[in-house]
Amino acid sequence: MSRGRTDVAVVGAGIVGLSTAYALSLRRVDFRLFEAARPGAGQSAGRTRIFRHGHARPELVRLAVESRLVWEEWERRLGTPMLGGEGVIVTGPPALERERLLAEAGVPCRLIGPREQERALPIFRAPGGEALLDELGGSTDVRASIEALSRAVSDRLTLGQAFRLGDSPRPVVETSEGIWEAGCVIVCAGAGVRELASGLGVAVPVSIGCHARATFRVLRPGVGAALPSLQDLSGAHGETVYGGPVPGEDAYVVGLSGPDNEVPSGQDGVDALLRRIRRYVERALPGLDPEPIGARLCLTTMLPEGGDTFRIWRAGRVLVLAGDNLFKFGPALGELLADAALGEPIPSWLEAPGPARVTRAATTPAVLAPDRSPRLAGS
Repeated sequence: MSRGRTDVAVVGAGIVGLSTAYALSLRRVDFRLFEAARPGAGQSAGRTRIFRHGHARPELVRLAVESRLVWEEWERRLGTPMLGGEGVIVTGPPALERERLLAEAGVPCRLIGPREQERALPIFRAPGGEALLDELGGSTDVRASIEALSRAVSDRLTLGQAFRLGDSPRPVVETSEGIWEAGCVIVCAGAGVRELASGLGVAVPVSIGCHARATFRVLRPGVGAALPSLQDLSGAHGETVYGGPVPGEDAYVVGLSGPDNEVPSGQDGVDALLRRIRRYVERALPGLDPEPIGARLCLTTMLPEGGDTFRIWRAGRVLVLAGDNLFKFGPALGELLADAALGEPIPSWLEAPGPARVTRAATTPAVLAPDRSPRLAGS
């Protein structure tokens, strides 16, 4: 079996793995990116994601602000539009607190009443009460983003299954295509992260689930792609949901939010969840044809703290990222992980708590760094 050597090995080519690899390329670091299937085929699959600044924790709001700046820089560098600026409407009790957090972070936003909600999102039946308009939020073109980043790092991509990691005496990635030694390893493997991390003695407490979302046709032609995204957290229409436009199409994606919306096993469970989504569309989104034109099942990786939570674990010179709702943060996390590979510290709020680390972590350096100087890519 062939053997290779690189300064940084990145395992997983979803949005975070691709972003990390691209950030490393900008730093002219020698790296290798490993992906079992095609880039973006796992949890990053689909056509659209909501980019929103609104979160319940101020550090996530700040990270979203940083991430948007990186998204915009990478759009310019790669010549590909990735983010929309249609806005995001958030209804329900969280709207007021999120407006405060966004305002403190300098994000353009305002509270709007039901009539303005329906003018901004004409397919929507407003539930009553004020809602938050996140003016710089919007939809992310998933396909364009994945394709642009994949092209940028294609010469460093190895399509092969990573099935074991080692970290003594050096980090090693064992794959179906060969064994690679690395100065450090960054694991962004989505649903595969728990098994890979367990080989390092790291217990990542992530639960793997399955979620469904459906796509609906916009009844008024020509307006679909320009519609704002939606977080309806009011419950007034019987469910809490998220939704967003499909880039370049007269279509809108709707998914249920909350802990009770994972798909039970079997076709009956999928059908039951899709019926709930359809009933919500009939009540709350009269501007959509309630008959779905598509549906997607999506793996979820949830930490015990719940949604919008992610952490980074250390094991020697290996970093392991796991969590939920990462797409919007992909570029910022990629920059952060690339810097960590070169010795920069990780924000304390992102590091996993002490009990989840392997016992030997106490003897490793305070920051992750290759054990040799990085060489220029291509040298």
